[in-house]
Amino acid sequence: MLHNDANKYEEAQLLSLLADDSEYAFQLIYDRHRSRIYQVSLRYLKSPILAQEVVQDVFLKLWFNRKNLKTDQPVEAWLYQVTKNNLLNRLRKIANEWKAMKGLGLIAETSINNTEAICQEAQYDELLQAAIAQLPDQQQKVFTLARQEQLTYNDIAQRLNISPLTVKTHMSRALDSIKVYLSAHGIIIPAALFIILK
Repeated sequence: MLHNDANKYEEAQLLSLLADDSEYAFQLIYDRHRSRIYQVSLRYLKSPILAQEVVQDVFLKLWFNRKNLKTDQPVEAWLYQVTKNNLLNRLRKIANEWKAMKGLGLIAETSINNTEAICQEAQYDELLQAAIAQLPDQQQKVFTLARQEQLTYNDIAQRLNISPLTVKTHMSRALDSIKVYLSAHGIIIPAALFIILK
């Protein structure tokens, strides 16, 4: 009982620090819960990349809501409720897009012409490079380090001397801008498939 009370007190202190913008408190909570959130997400989404995205989304939401959390309620319950909602939204979106693609005949058993596929891929790569080139300087740096050098958000944060949350924000804005650019040039990418850029 004393152990439980001590844990509750420590967590309440962490949440108070978090509400005061403590990145140290955020890091402690992140380190304690990220692994389980990742495993739960992986179990349902069957994709390490998508599972990592859920982890990032959940903790980004924690940071944005840090001043509204109740210190007398366990943060674990809050995190897993947000995780559950995130997973449900993703699974619904994937299911709906899969049905739409099937209905439009985009999922076919016939093989596509190889030459045509290569040409389309080259055209897509050219447009993607143009989309990246029009990004603001910092977004370009973050995107390039993440996608071409395969660095983690923490590694990028250290290299650019900014916080991992700022890296995530730059990345999200870069991806949104790229998606808009590609859409304007006739390449519509479903949200569930857009993850290949993430």
